[in-house]
Amino acid sequence: MKTLSLIFSIAILSSMSMPSAAQDTTAVEVFEALEIGGAISNAEGTMEGVLVQLFEGNHLVHETETKKNGKFKLSLYNEHLYTIQLSQSGYYNKRISVNTKLPEGYTDFSKFEFDIGMTSKEEEKYDPALSEYPSALIAFDQKKKEFTYDKNYTKSYFEEIKTTEN
Repeated sequence: MKTLSLIFSIAILSSMSMPSAAQDTTAVEVFEALEIGGAISNAEGTMEGVLVQLFEGNHLVHETETKKNGKFKLSLYNEHLYTIQLSQSGYYNKRISVNTKLPEGYTDFSKFEFDIGMTSKEEEKYDPALSEYPSALIAFDQKKKEFTYDKNYTKSYFEEIKTTEN
């Protein structure tokens, strides 16, 4: 009886330690791909207390407020599409789209810093619907081997603002 019990115990333990044939081995390992941060300012200088919200899809993942120096920092995971929304009373919201997809084999943890200005509703008038669109797109650039923002997209965004002011 002891032998049967021992054999049964060994069989259970070994089945728990062996990978299942149905296990998905193609799953992408999740890791922090990007530490993103920056400083938020207005015409007078850096802005304290700006609400910084991180969304994945429509789901709020994290929120924080800028410090006295206007700075914030977020850690993002690979293989995700995020939206960072900046908001403060009296200012137009700003959104930044961040794609953390990395090329195959690239696993280095990266940092990306940027400064962004908030526009006072009293300073300038533009179509408030534009604040629903990202003012910048950030993604990994394979040629540069780093995260960067799409300069052409940002330029066209601000050109659209100028045409709605007239």
